[in-house]
Amino acid sequence: MALKLWSVVVASLVLVFGCEESSPSDPEKTDETTTDAGATKPDSGKTVKNDAGVTAEPEDDASDEDENDQGTTPVSAKPDAGTVKPTGKDGGSVDSGAPVDGTPVKYDYVKQEVKLTADLVIPAGKTVRVGPEVNFTASGDFKVQVLGELIVDGTDGVSSFLGAGKPRSWHGIVVEKGGKLTLNHAKIDGAAYGIFAMPGSEYKVDYTTISNSFKCAVVQSNGSFAHSKFVASAPPTISLADDVTVDDPNGALTIMDASPTVTDSNFDGASAFADMIRVGGKSSPTFDHIYVHAAHCGFHTSGGTNTSARITNSIFEGLSYGIMAYATKPIVENSVFKGNLTDIGICSGATEDNAAVLKSNNYSNGEVALDASCFKIKIVDPSPASAPNPTAGPSGL
Repeated sequence: MALKLWSVVVASLVLVFGCEESSPSDPEKTDETTTDAGATKPDSGKTVKNDAGVTAEPEDDASDEDENDQGTTPVSAKPDAGTVKPTGKDGGSVDSGAPVDGTPVKYDYVKQEVKLTADLVIPAGKTVRVGPEVNFTASGDFKVQVLGELIVDGTDGVSSFLGAGKPRSWHGIVVEKGGKLTLNHAKIDGAAYGIFAMPGSEYKVDYTTISNSFKCAVVQSNGSFAHSKFVASAPPTISLADDVTVDDPNGALTIMDASPTVTDSNFDGASAFADMIRVGGKSSPTFDHIYVHAAHCGFHTSGGTNTSARITNSIFEGLSYGIMAYATKPIVENSVFKGNLTDIGICSGATEDNAAVLKSNNYSNGEVALDASCFKIKIVDPSPASAPNPTAGPSGL
């Protein structure tokens, strides 16, 4: 049956929420945005009306903001930027027909096209459910801001959040403190930050592809990713800094002061200068059955004695550095290092008590390939595997 596309013009209602955490800055900001009603939203501090006649405050003029060390201008995502009343194709909720505990699920969006002409804000205490085959599109500094709960279920047809076909063509999904995000069979593309999980937020991401974005995901709270694909884009600049920040140009997945779980997932590189996973702060994330390839660093870890990623049953392939560890203690077990220039490197400042730990891994060179800085602290694998672990890497993708 042919898919009927329903166009929903998203209107914003001005609500004010107390929010202790500020939303991430967008690395770039367009000068102006036009609403569906043809009203221009300049950075002049003036209010404008959208097509529903609702007044919304524009973002502050980017010229008033200080530039960060990457030369980009941070723009605050204001919780009071507006809110959206979700509708189904008939203007109300939609019965999915799929019973849960005997009660059909009600979707707020299903099988439709939704053009974001303002921030889509889900207030605290509100749950928005997105069903299959929904495409949200945005071109401009718009975001989906989750203070309540957003549930996306594309099991019967992937639902997408799309920009204009290039990185940073829209802001992305921001999960604020107290907010909760659940994605199942979804796609995010062309964002500044595909997902930005602020401290105190929750997220569960399954069977989701995040691509063509400045950063696929930045997480500052605990949660999970499974059966998902992180597709890096070539960074606009190169960072030589060893520390990890949320807005440095590297890191398809950036983890700061958090310990998420990542399983059965792919990390696809885009250039020899891109890092796939960057871990900083007090973080102990867990990675199991992942595949990381074709990038500069598979993992870049920095943060001192409290930073210890645990990686098991995984594959590192075609990387300049499988792991670049700055005085941190990543633990790697039952994994495969294949065709890397260096398996473990840049161990500056590490001690024998605070350095990479290797157990029962297979190395295509016959032994772990270290750069010179690691030799002095005696990084060895006491029991290297003679053959690659046949179960290493993701399953179920």
